[in-house]
Formats: sequence, C-alpha cells, structure tokens
Amino acid sequence: MKANPRQSDSSKHPRVHLCLSMVLMLLAGCKTFTGGTPKWVENPKTVYPENQFLVAVGEGDTRRTAENAAAANLSRIFEAHIESDERLVDQTTETAKSLIRTTDFTSDVNILSAQTLFNIQHAEAWKDSKGRYHAVAYLNRRDTAAIYRDKIEEQTSRVNFLLASAENTDKVLKKYATLRAANTHANEASYLLRQLKVIHPPSVADSTPSYSANNLRKALADTAKRIKVRINLSGDEDKRMEGTLEEFITQYGFVVGNSFVLDFSGSVSVKDTGERNQGLVFVRYELALQIKDDDGDVLVSVGDKGREAHKTLEQARIRSFRTLENAIKSSGTQRLDAYFDSLIDQQ
Repeated sequence: MKANPRQSDSSKHPRVHLCLSMVLMLLAGCKTFTGGTPKWVENPKTVYPENQFLVAVGEGDTRRTAENAAAANLSRIFEAHIESDERLVDQTTETAKSLIRTTDFTSDVNILSAQTLFNIQHAEAWKDSKGRYHAVAYLNRRDTAAIYRDKIEEQTSRVNFLLASAENTDKVLKKYATLRAANTHANEASYLLRQLKVIHPPSVADSTPSYSANNLRKALADTAKRIKVRINLSGDEDKRMEGTLEEFITQYGFVVGNSFVLDFSGSVSVKDTGERNQGLVFVRYELALQIKDDDGDVLVSVGDKGREAHKTLEQARIRSFRTLENAIKSSGTQRLDAYFDSLIDQQ
C-alpha cells in the first residue's frame, strides 16, 4: 500500500505541525476581538447567565491588566456580600464582651481585605478603538462549588480532629495550642463557607460544619485565661518593657497572675556610650528575654542588641526602647507561635 503523499510530507515537519497545533489551542482558549463592542462588555450576564456563572468585566492597557481588573471586580462581588453579613453579625453581638467582639470583627475584616477566590476563569477579551482592553473573569457556579465543598470538608475534618485532641489532654499549654489551631482552621472554613454562599447557595446547608464556632472560641478564651504569666525583667526601672510584655501576652489571651504557667524573665539595658558625633548622642541597648514553663524549661528566647543615636540622650533612649519593643512583637511572636505549633498533634 502506497503512503499518502500528504502524510509523508507532514512527517518531515513534525515541529511545524506541533507549533501550529499549540497556536490554535491558545487562540481557541483566549480569544481577543477587535470588531464591534461585544454584548458582555456592557452586560456580561447576557452571555454568562447569572444562574450558571458569577461574572465581572475589567479593562486596562494590556490584556493582562484587564484580566486582573476583571478578577478584582469579581472579588468585590464577594466583599459586598460578606460586608453585609459582617454588619449583621456585629449587630447581634453588641452585648458580648468588647475584647472578644473586637477580636472577631478584626479577623473578619482581615479576611475581607484579602479575598482569595478559587477557580477563576478568563475567557474573551476585546480591544476597543482607543486601544484599551476589556476582559471577562468568571466562576462556573456548579464546578466551583464542588471545589469549595472539598476544601471546607478538609478544614472541618481538621477542626474535629483538633477538638478531640484538645479534649484528650490535661496539659494546659498543649490544650491551648490545639484549640488555637482548631480556631484557625474553623475561621478558614467559615471564610470558605461565606464565599460558597455567594457562589452556590444550595450547597451551604450540606457544607456547614457540625461544631459550634462560638463554643470553640469560648473554649480557647477560657483556656487562655488559665495560662497565668509572671514578668520579671531586670533593668526596666520605668516599667516600659513590662508594659510591652503585658500587651504581648494579651494578644494570646493570657493574664498576669500568681501560680504562673509561663515565666517571662530576663534583662534590659539602655546605656549612654559617651560617644558624641556630629551633634548626635549614642546609646547601646541590649535585651535578653526567656520564656519558661513552670518547670523552668526554656521554651523561647528573644534577644537583641545594638546602638541608636539621636540629638538628645532621652530621644536616643526612646528610639532604643522602640527598637526593642519591635523585636519582642516580631521575633517574640514568631518564636512563641512556632513553639505552640510544635505541640499540635498531626492528623
């Protein structure tokens, strides 16, 4: 049987055909039009029915910026819905303790400011007569809902595991660390559930976790209050660093008290070096802080030292204390968080 001349010729140039195939695939998936204004520019819902899609349009100097703008506009749909929910939640918790209410509200606002959406698709783009690009970003409701259900189930499973783990330990630090992690995963599940409510409302009921987020937060707060802290910092005559440490432990929900579980001890010094240069006064600062458990074992160490300069000795001292405060807030938080994470059982 004779070979087909076309087949024989094409076999000599496989790379050409491969390149053509790739180009055709790219063109099929990312269409850019330059003709008359497409319907979706003015009203995308005429092309992407609302019962099947969430859709938004954006514009920019390039296709990439137009697609980014479209994705941002799609995100704002979620923010509008979630902000509305947040106001409702805030009204119903006015009688709760101010610290707890503020913490919950801050958590929600942080989530709002960084909407992360899954399964965003980009389809058509259009270049108008002025050279501006218009692009579409959309979510297929049903397909995206399936992704969200899986992610919520994953977070919920983790929360339930951690709740059981917390129930089975008598060690207060481990219980706190475990409940803290459970609360983090519960917040993530809640965040995803709120987005699912916008994407595909019928899926919400079956995806809602069985645990009570309020009970979880209460258990975490109650456990944190059991963790008493002693602060003993030598060289802190003005009690400035003590105040910083009190603020530091407050973010964890701990309290200063007797029968301590955690001991914050160490030393701080800010001394005049005697050096004067170009009208500046130089001081040397040093911090050595250890966080120990009630057995005296060191859990976390935070240290910092260096020099600061200013026009007066007092201003140089103030700048030094500010540097040390930042060291506690950054390094101290990072290292204490890492310690608590190390206590958590893995699923």
